[in-house]
Amino acid sequence: MNVRHRIRKWIQQDPSRYADLHADMISARMGLTLEQFLWRSVKIAFLTGIILTILAYFITTYLTLQYQVGKIGIYNVFNIQVPSILTTDPGILSIQIFTVLVTFLLGIYFGYLLLLKLPGYEKRNRAIKINLTLHNAVAYMYAMRKGGAQLMTVFRSLSDRADIYGEVALEFRQIVRDADFFGHDVVTAIHHLAQTIPSEKLKDFLQDLLSVIESGGNMAEFLSLRVRLYQEEARFEQKQFLNILSLVAESYVTLFVAGPLFLIIIMVVMGMMGGSAVLQLTLMTYAIIPVGSVVFIFLIYHLSDKTEKTERYIRTKWLQTYANIRIY
Repeated sequence: MNVRHRIRKWIQQDPSRYADLHADMISARMGLTLEQFLWRSVKIAFLTGIILTILAYFITTYLTLQYQVGKIGIYNVFNIQVPSILTTDPGILSIQIFTVLVTFLLGIYFGYLLLLKLPGYEKRNRAIKINLTLHNAVAYMYAMRKGGAQLMTVFRSLSDRADIYGEVALEFRQIVRDADFFGHDVVTAIHHLAQTIPSEKLKDFLQDLLSVIESGGNMAEFLSLRVRLYQEEARFEQKQFLNILSLVAESYVTLFVAGPLFLIIIMVVMGMMGGSAVLQLTLMTYAIIPVGSVVFIFLIYHLSDKTEKTERYIRTKWLQTYANIRIY
């Protein structure tokens, strides 16, 4: 509790120090306060340092033991003379203590830095997911608006279909929440969402939507134009993705189909002429080709557009208000 109090005071001394981190946390919808996130990051960083320290201790113990019995297996190429004080038991112990301390401090430092980068990574991932399904969500909004639905009804209906529209629906839930629970009007709720949205594309759409609402423009015509624009952008992005896939396919055929066959033929011919290429053929067949194929599978998996299924959980709590009353 004392550490959390110090973290709170540390934040209050200079709030601008963590302004970008706080904005990334809000855009990532992490559901944590800045103080809670920093406290959790400190704990995980210390745990990371402890784990790395244990690994460093076992590694240094193994290496020093191998050195003492003369089986280290490392050849001194430059003939560097190790000081005799380091080859004694106190010297080896001091090396182990130094290595453990340095590993602990580096584990804490780099673990903490990586955890502070986590909200930014999550924000960018959510921006990508929003951009992938934005054209479908805008088309749904246009269909409902063309049918005569009010704007808040459109937002409410879209926010209830997170299993179809993913992160876009989760963002529009913020508008519904501000209107239902905080008493804001539609314009204020959209303005608040535009300030914390992770996607620049959706942010521009909301700002243009605000301009149309405040100027009293034709909402259906605006949505119709945006649907055509976003569909053209999605079509162009799909063409780019197919071009990248064709390039990856050609690279795979060249490197791991035609190339290995050519090398295998050469090795077989060299083996018939008297040379032995069994080891090279074994490495090519059981190591290079399978590993290369797995690498390309992971590459295509990360390049592909993956649909995100969003689930909403409802917690049911049984209230024991009338527990003493018998139910017939």
